[in-house]
Amino acid sequence: MMQTFLITYAPMIIVGLSVVVSFWVGLKDV
Repeated sequence: MMQTFLITYAPMIIVGLSVVVSFWVGLKDV
């Protein structure tokens, strides 16, 4: 059950974190 959940949602979570981090770093540079 948990493995299926991770396989399904891990990519979306990784993409979301990448977007948030890049956005935050962009704001910091400005």
